[in-house]
Amino acid sequence: MGLIEDRGTASRCVCWLASALSLLTGCNAMHGGMNNKVGMEYYKAGNFSAARDEFQRAVANDPYNADYVHNLGSSLKKQGDIAGAERVYKQALQVDPAHQPSYHGLASLLKEQGRQPEAFDTLQAWVDTQPYSAEPHVEMAWLQRETGNTSGAEQSLQQALRVQPNNHTATALLGQLYQDTNQPDRAVAMYRRSLNKNWYNPQVQSRMAQLTRPAPQPGLPGQPHYAMSAPVYGQPAPAYATGPVPPQAALPQYPLPTYGTTIASPPSFTPTAISPQPVRLGQPVIDTDPAHATSQIAGDVPVVSAY
Repeated sequence: MGLIEDRGTASRCVCWLASALSLLTGCNAMHGGMNNKVGMEYYKAGNFSAARDEFQRAVANDPYNADYVHNLGSSLKKQGDIAGAERVYKQALQVDPAHQPSYHGLASLLKEQGRQPEAFDTLQAWVDTQPYSAEPHVEMAWLQRETGNTSGAEQSLQQALRVQPNNHTATALLGQLYQDTNQPDRAVAMYRRSLNKNWYNPQVQSRMAQLTRPAPQPGLPGQPHYAMSAPVYGQPAPAYATGPVPPQAALPQYPLPTYGTTIASPPSFTPTAISPQPVRLGQPVIDTDPAHATSQIAGDVPVVSAY
């Protein structure tokens, strides 16, 4: 009888321990999210040192969240620690081998350092290992366009659409490429296709409005003469122009839309050079959308986690 009671007690102890560990893990993840949001606010305010400290705490609380690791890398880059940023971006890719912001951040860093072959190798490895995903092809198109390979960028975007025909990012970027190379009809077709999948994208809407603006009727009094402006590589070209484009008509440069991030189940990982910090209770939660989620494909902009 005593043996049965001992087994029952042991079983209850194991259940209690499992529940306690689960609760602790949940608390750490919650505090990691708060640290990340506070770090984003510091980052956007230009206080990169404070942002780095918050992102470090976020990683210490939730080391398997690739968004937090990426954000730490971005803050290190802003502080001029290029080697540290490169190392941390690579750590983020160990956590999630499909983490687009970290691929973009790493490729951007390598390109800015004059290490373009390494940047291409990094993205090509992603394309080769995940050819079934549109994101690596879109990211490769970005780098090809940045280095002047417009035809290669077009091919990569078309490959992304073969993989995922309704990818609104690829269609929007292909529309921009067509617009900037003076192919307005094809650009409009791509913009419409993108907006059909993701209507709320002000940049794409603005570009399509430029291309679909009704042409003025010649000969009517008071109407200026409009002419198609010649495209300039790397600069958005308006469909009709009467002279210099006013500042309010200027559009953000390539690329237009952004990705969502999907966190895959990560392998075993222990972040290096990150010291766990005590969890600070009562940390304020700042509800704000990150710049990454609303503007551009960014490698240096903090990412909010999906979890």
